[in-house]
Amino acid sequence: MIFDRIAKALFFKKAGLTLCLCMLILGCGIAEYEEQAYKTLEIVAEADEADKLLGYPVEVPEPKDANGTVLTKHTFLRLPRENYSRPYPDFIRGKGVVFIKYGKQKGSSVIPREVFLAYSDETEGGVFKDGVLEHFEAKAEKKKLPGLKIKDDVKTDQYYFTNSSSETIHLFLALDEKVAVIFKYDLDKPQVKKQEVVSERSMRTFRLNGNADLSKAQWDLKQQHEGGDKKP
Repeated sequence: MIFDRIAKALFFKKAGLTLCLCMLILGCGIAEYEEQAYKTLEIVAEADEADKLLGYPVEVPEPKDANGTVLTKHTFLRLPRENYSRPYPDFIRGKGVVFIKYGKQKGSSVIPREVFLAYSDETEGGVFKDGVLEHFEAKAEKKKLPGLKIKDDVKTDQYYFTNSSSETIHLFLALDEKVAVIFKYDLDKPQVKKQEVVSERSMRTFRLNGNADLSKAQWDLKQQHEGGDKKP
């Protein structure tokens, strides 16, 4: 059964994933081979799911403070296909925070109306969190126990709330890294579950610093092998 599943996966995947499978099984015994094969099929399935929902990795500008220090970090994040990967040209300054804003193309209301990356180099406890929540008018925020495991052991707190403009906010706050990702939706209660799935699927691609550079290099290699859609 496992061999039939592998054959089907190999048939439908292109050269990049085929090479990945060959490298994984090289030198393994039968038990190790089956274990690695199942893992590879999971990777293939996850890649398929991501490619159906998500577009190109975001571009992250590098605004500087008065001392010439870059305020953002190397970040890898794939947004829903209908969101632009290029940010608005002007970044936003908040309370101890700089915000990078990404809009959306015309499409379903299920996709984020806007997505923000927030960065801070503040060292004082609570300043970053308070600044982000205040900026998005989180007067009655609801913290959710994270059911989503972010890669590379980056720990994030999740918040849901509705602001004064009746927009739903799904916020991921990585306090240790002083980075936040904010998904802003038009309020549509019947679509809340779908919105949550979209934002969490996007966050599963989230990487920082050296891991972001590695993910970007892997993405570029994949594009060389498979090509890609026109960059939004």
